[in-house]
Amino acid sequence: MAYVRDLWTVVGPMGRRVRSARWGQGRRWQAVWVENGKTITKMFDNADAANLYVSRTKVGQAEGTWITKDRLDVTLGDMWGVWIASKTGRAASTVAGYRAAWRHIEPTWQYAPCWKITRAAFSTWIPTITRLDGTGSALSGASLRKIGIVFHALLDQAVELGIITKNPMRSSDIPRQGKSDRRYLTVAEIDRLVQAAPTDAAALMISVLVQTGLRPGEAKGLQVRDLDVLRGRLMIRRDVDALGNPDETKTRTHRDVPVGGDLLLDLEDIADGHAPADWLLTDEYGHVWTTTRWRTVWKTACASAGLTGVTTYELRHTAASLAIAAGADVKTVQRMLGHASAAMTLDTYTHLWETGIDAIPYAVAEHMAAERKREADKATRRAKRRGRGLRIVDG
Repeated sequence: MAYVRDLWTVVGPMGRRVRSARWGQGRRWQAVWVENGKTITKMFDNADAANLYVSRTKVGQAEGTWITKDRLDVTLGDMWGVWIASKTGRAASTVAGYRAAWRHIEPTWQYAPCWKITRAAFSTWIPTITRLDGTGSALSGASLRKIGIVFHALLDQAVELGIITKNPMRSSDIPRQGKSDRRYLTVAEIDRLVQAAPTDAAALMISVLVQTGLRPGEAKGLQVRDLDVLRGRLMIRRDVDALGNPDETKTRTHRDVPVGGDLLLDLEDIADGHAPADWLLTDEYGHVWTTTRWRTVWKTACASAGLTGVTTYELRHTAASLAIAAGADVKTVQRMLGHASAAMTLDTYTHLWETGIDAIPYAVAEHMAAERKREADKATRRAKRRGRGLRIVDG
């Protein structure tokens, strides 16, 4: 039940409304409705506004779209605390990415009531975000996309908790990450890079990355027991963070990656005599690789090999390109790289499979030439038969 109450008048003896003790004091019109068994009120200066609000209340409650008063003050910051707490099982690097995104969202939206957030407000704000280092530099497409994903997820949670009735954002509002120019090393460049590695440990790490497609953290996190020599497999069970601390894999899933040839023999040699829990790929001092140590080694190797602008992650892209060139199908490459789906693999590397269309013109030309030769041979046979006076049967 919802109605409007006039606080400046009361019903008199003759049934007529007369001035009350509150006449002329405060707002006159009071909207009254019931939420969760409790009477809720809201004051207005004029009757039209109060009646309009009551009408909206009735329609909203009937359609299930009404936001109760106890939830009007719930902010996006309230949603963040609950949402990030639910991500404790994720990889540390993933959670760190969420927190980095929230640091951009927090200054503007922390105290914004969820029900007041609009799609237009988000779309207007997202292009204005800059780096937090004070330079005013624009963020990368990947960072903007992560911010959009977190923002959308917080509003989704608000819907799940009944704070708002629907998410004002659409999936299409999340910024798209532009296609980056990937570099695929040639075999000659790979050989130069391995030979230029300052230590044998660094050379082995490069070889593993470029032949298996592992993420750098996954390769650093390999233990001796993760090498299955008989099957020729590396079992990916963990990651390590920038400081070399063990962590879950990026996708929180495990997989086996094939390894063979000289690389398998090299891995078997370094694993020999070590305990199962020892690190398989270490730096020259036998320690787990840290990002700081690897960055120094990588920079030295690239400089000596004459390679500029190459990141470690491009060894993973190169591994994918080599597998595809060797005839691997999309499902095999997906499993090797640990992508969540084959669609993701196709979206990333579909242009490499497209090289197959290059063979079509040659195949068509060969087919047409073969058909011409077949027709010419048939005509020659017919001519020979006529010359011998033989009866020729069509077909």
